[in-house]
Amino acid sequence: MMKMDSPAHKIPDLEPRFLQPPGWRWHTFKNESGHKLRFGTVSPKSRVPDAVVVVLPGLSEFAEKYFELANDFIERNLSVWILDWEGQGKSDRLLTNPHKRHSNGFDTDVADLHSFMMEYVKHASVHPDVGRIPMVMLAHSMGGNIGMRYLLQHPDMFTCAAFSAPMAGIHAVDFLPLSIAVDVSNVLNEVSGTSYILGGKDWSSQERDDPRKNVFSHDPLRAAVHNAWCRADPQLQVGNVTYGWVNKALHSCYALQNALKATPLKLPCLFGIAGEEKLVSNKRTRRLIKNLPNATTLDLPGARHEILMETDDIRNAFIEAFVKLLADNNIREKLQRF
Repeated sequence: MMKMDSPAHKIPDLEPRFLQPPGWRWHTFKNESGHKLRFGTVSPKSRVPDAVVVVLPGLSEFAEKYFELANDFIERNLSVWILDWEGQGKSDRLLTNPHKRHSNGFDTDVADLHSFMMEYVKHASVHPDVGRIPMVMLAHSMGGNIGMRYLLQHPDMFTCAAFSAPMAGIHAVDFLPLSIAVDVSNVLNEVSGTSYILGGKDWSSQERDDPRKNVFSHDPLRAAVHNAWCRADPQLQVGNVTYGWVNKALHSCYALQNALKATPLKLPCLFGIAGEEKLVSNKRTRRLIKNLPNATTLDLPGARHEILMETDDIRNAFIEAFVKLLADNNIREKLQRF
């Protein structure tokens, strides 16, 4: 059942562009396991949106981090829906220690996304005077992995899709064949599935505040947004991943690679690839793209992992490519009038 979520603990001291857009609404629902999932949404005021953009965040992210993007998209007459994955944001966590980023399998995330789409987004993407409004996917990192797996199961749900630094593989094990990495992670999962990976710990501001550990963004203001919200609302804090999460992530990467070889995605896709990537595997992403007949690759040589949180030149290049993707697919003309 849809209901309003409680307000944030407090508002961080950030520029207005990083704060909740006017008209933003929070909701929650329960997945098949009975866990609460949170999502947020906003639409242009007094106008029918040209498209509904479903934003799928990356690992340990939360909807608040995408407020700047939502503000930008409202100005472009796009509505926005963002889901907090199980295990992060203000959705329910999986272990007694809420900081441990664990996973019960990415199949659950794919199923949660389908419930979200069918019960909420799809119903809301109809206007009484216009008809059905096209839906577009915009997914980052882990969200890209889940999003592509969803598109393989439901190829007609979205008109087109864009991926920011998608997780087709994990950078740290790029030296291993993916099948071997899966086998190794199976053993580690059996022994220490719910334990932090080596060196892992609960949330600490130093993970992002320490310049030596900044693999996310060159932009000082956008790079600070994640921690600003985590300090303001400790419920958003997530620590490092468990061996179980790594195991499920590698299984999902392996499944995705094999599935796309057998059944290439036909819908138009945009892939933004960060040249200074240290978290996901660009090599495996490029290998994956070869199986997509309607894919466009946007190389961003100066970008770190979080392309949408990068400097203006990098971020704008991706957003403009995304807007071009919409235009090339005649989003406005695809409003299905009754």
